[in-house]
Amino acid sequence: MKGLIFVELMNFLDEQLGEDITERVVAAASLPNEAAFTAVGNYPSHYASALVAAAARLTGSDAATMCEDFGRFIFLRFEKRFPHLLERYRSARELLEHVQGHIHEEVKVIYPDASPPQVETHSDIEGYTVTYRSHRGFAHIAYGLVAQCISFYSEESDVYWKSDSTAHDACFIIRPRKGIYPL
Repeated sequence: MKGLIFVELMNFLDEQLGEDITERVVAAASLPNEAAFTAVGNYPSHYASALVAAAARLTGSDAATMCEDFGRFIFLRFEKRFPHLLERYRSARELLEHVQGHIHEEVKVIYPDASPPQVETHSDIEGYTVTYRSHRGFAHIAYGLVAQCISFYSEESDVYWKSDSTAHDACFIIRPRKGIYPL
């Protein structure tokens, strides 16, 4: 996994828990690199899982909720780091439709060894569906990203997990709030 994600995860932990707790999380995660991440490095994805699990244990928080909050946080960070990218799209739906074919392709140009998750979108009777697939199993982070994307574009919609979703293969249904026109 790209180091940029790990750097932002450490920023998230510092911001949410404080530096003292983050230091305890790093110690509890027992990572061989002691969480010394660089934005340009590559690290095993299980390091992120170990950090989140340690943070959840130490704080009594739910790891899935923590991942969703991190997804929201990382979207806000992308908003600051890559405003030109988000400005290309007029709506959450337009951005989400371009994640796989455009955004992840740009990631691969910048980081040729990257393997971003598969993200597909479509409309059906249930609503507007975003499908996430990855060997990393970070669907909760993807959920947070989608939720914050909707918020970024000031859209009055809610995101729901499809009941058969897993951490590796998830579908999120986006539906407009009652009385609001569809996404």
